Amino acid sequence: MITFIQMPSVPFDWMVQRPQQIMTKLARHGYKVYYFTSKGANGIVQREPNLNIVSGNYNPEDIKTEGSVILWCSSPNQFLNVDKIYHDYVIYDVVDDASDEFSTWQPYINKMLEKANIVFTTADKLYEKFRKLHPKVYLLNNAVDLDNFSLNKVNKPKDLPTFKPIVGYVGAVASWMDWDTIDFITKKSRYNFVFVGPFYNGFKPPLIKSNIYYLGIKNYNELPYYINNFNCCIIPFKVNNMTNSCNPVKLYEYFSLGKPVVTTNMREINKFSNVCYIANNAVEFKDYIDKAVNEKSNEMVNRRIITARENSWDSRINNIKKILYNEFQVI
Repeated sequence: MITFIQMPSVPFDWMVQRPQQIMTKLARHGYKVYYFTSKGANGIVQREPNLNIVSGNYNPEDIKTEGSVILWCSSPNQFLNVDKIYHDYVIYDVVDDASDEFSTWQPYINKMLEKANIVFTTADKLYEKFRKLHPKVYLLNNAVDLDNFSLNKVNKPKDLPTFKPIVGYVGAVASWMDWDTIDFITKKSRYNFVFVGPFYNGFKPPLIKSNIYYLGIKNYNELPYYINNFNCCIIPFKVNNMTNSCNPVKLYEYFSLGKPVVTTNMREINKFSNVCYIANNAVEFKDYIDKAVNEKSNEMVNRRIITARENSWDSRINNIKKILYNEFQVI
């Protein structure tokens, strides 16, 4: 038996990302999980069987561990708290490169690696980097929650525009997006552009246009309704060290609903060049949007759905279980 303790990272009830996905799935696979979050009522609240949310002031005696205790750290500054909590093993889950917007992480990485028994990385570039720094490094890409991203969730949300095809984006609205390309593709366009997600760290988007809609953050369960009503999905990120080390969760979520995807040419995206449109510049991006919106291929839809099913969070949990057994002889 294993108890997993997720060290504070993404607030549990905020935009659902890798930490919430992995811990929720581990709980559903029968493991006891304590998810520390910076926001929420004081104490420990059981959200689901095996899934406990810990926030504010709590009684440490109320944390009832079973078997081996694994601390799961999703950012390197968490090394500061590792020795404050009883544990048998530490996993460092490298979710992003410590560059650009995340450069403040850089001073903590070596200290986190000293604490870690195992390192997981989300992307090939991170794997190549960290395997030189630690003896136990594994690639564990992001994935999709197939239970939530269902083709049956088709009702059109009321805040979506009702005219023109919709080119849509789901995720944080942030500085790592290529706003020059977004400016170009939205000029004199036949489409509406919808951005579903929060403004990251108070970021203010530089573009205000009649065909751009910023709808803000939505409940996780609502996201499939938006994506199912997009004619085309986009990932308009800058191409730099950080994004070349990014394995976007949204890509798998778009694929799970069979949607055509237009994206900038980031390294991880090239794994999926047979099921999406990869643009090298703004002109190509705009041209590919036209192709995607007018795409009529059921074969491409099915290939994307199959790709998503091959990359589910449940499959990632099975990989984690195998690795932990091989390394620690625990299941």
